[in-house]
Amino acid sequence: MFIDLAKSNRKVLPRCDVAVIGAGAAGITLALELEKSGLSVIVLEGGYRDYTELSQDRYKGEVTAGPGFTYPDLDVWRLRYFGGTTNHWIGWCRRLEENVFGPRTNDLGDGWPFARADLENDYQQALEVCTLGRDVFDANELLNGLGAKNLIPANDVLATPVWRFAKELRFGGYYRYRLQESAVPIYVGANCQGFSFEEVDGVTSARKLHIKNDLGVDFELTADCFVLACGGVENVRQLLVAADDVEGLKQSDTLGRGFLEHPHGAVGAVLCGDHAPEDLVGFTGYPLDVDETQFKIGLGLNEEFAAERGMINTSFTMEPLESIPEESLHGEALRKLWESSRPSALKSKSSQVIGLYARTEQRWNAESRISLSSAKDDLGSKRARLDWRVSDQDVADIKTSVEIVAKELMKAGFGPVTFGDPAEFVTMEGGGHHLGGARMHESPDFGVVDANLKCHAVDNLYAVGGSAFPTAGFSNPTLTIVALAVRLARTLKERL
Repeated sequence: MFIDLAKSNRKVLPRCDVAVIGAGAAGITLALELEKSGLSVIVLEGGYRDYTELSQDRYKGEVTAGPGFTYPDLDVWRLRYFGGTTNHWIGWCRRLEENVFGPRTNDLGDGWPFARADLENDYQQALEVCTLGRDVFDANELLNGLGAKNLIPANDVLATPVWRFAKELRFGGYYRYRLQESAVPIYVGANCQGFSFEEVDGVTSARKLHIKNDLGVDFELTADCFVLACGGVENVRQLLVAADDVEGLKQSDTLGRGFLEHPHGAVGAVLCGDHAPEDLVGFTGYPLDVDETQFKIGLGLNEEFAAERGMINTSFTMEPLESIPEESLHGEALRKLWESSRPSALKSKSSQVIGLYARTEQRWNAESRISLSSAKDDLGSKRARLDWRVSDQDVADIKTSVEIVAKELMKAGFGPVTFGDPAEFVTMEGGGHHLGGARMHESPDFGVVDANLKCHAVDNLYAVGGSAFPTAGFSNPTLTIVALAVRLARTLKERL
């Protein structure tokens, strides 16, 4: 049930077992998973059931980037109302690559504190929560179902990653009625203003959550466990505020550091060569699977091949070049080819030129970070500040990857290939995936949360979502965020 905090006269909200802060993909999943557990659960959403400019303004913040890089303001990709950023999600989903969970060489990190196989049952539940249809992510099987031949089969060098797309793109819209009828109260207009902590026998716990409504009226909530499920940037902002009171949150010096994104952009183009565009069903389009869900096949380097060379994971989707926005093109050669492939320049209705659109990983980088700005919002909270950094080695890996993929395409009868200008790769945009900043690690000396997403420094405070990712791969994060929320729900049931 939804309760508008602006209309509440209670300054102290009912005590609960679990307080969930945020009602995006992670928060809604926790509400769904915990509603029949016997635990008392409250969900707090800073926005309302629908978009308001007042609430959205609180996501504004400062943004800087390394030389040559640009990044949109923080209120462009994040949405602050019920459903969170899924309100403009377009449904891209796949599991994270398996190799990002383990240790890798060449500054690619120690991985996660558990293997991907340990998350598999939670991924299965996440597939249902995300309305993704059947669990088929194999390019050959999907193309066989369409009666189509795979013109670009995977091999020891080339991978063909698959994305599936949610039937229901908006968590807020799809689950609104279900949760409106639920016994789980969802307070909207409930702006988290920080915690009160206490230390007993050397153990620090969060005792109360402080809240303001849009009228500036103060409320407080007591719970056995608190869960930050506010999105990658906001989780970190809340923890940075808490660090003023809990010195242990600064123990590893990783809080706020290691902000990760997925650099995106068109970095090459290839002619169909021996093939026709319509032969590339599944690669250039978004066909329907037998269960009426859409899928998309991409290209990338085989994980083992990339690992042997100490390279980041990279993927490339194939899109008709004329459909790619001009601002996403990198290099004059690509822009000229794009101009010639536009419908106004063609006698036929379709182009033979296919753009190679990169979606890649980046290394963990301590200088890529979220911090607190000196500026405050209308409720007096310090705004977030983001400085996004991508290393020269990441850019070099992207260049090498597209060259290797191009060779494999030419072996398959495509070509020639036009490359973007490597000097312009640094202008690639992020994918709107705010990851890292509260790294998951077994040790408080190297991370902020443990394998169960509990803060090392606070016994009953958890942070679920992209902020906990120690490495990001290239895969879109929503499916993994939902899987982590399913896993956390089980942890909380066992604890309480």
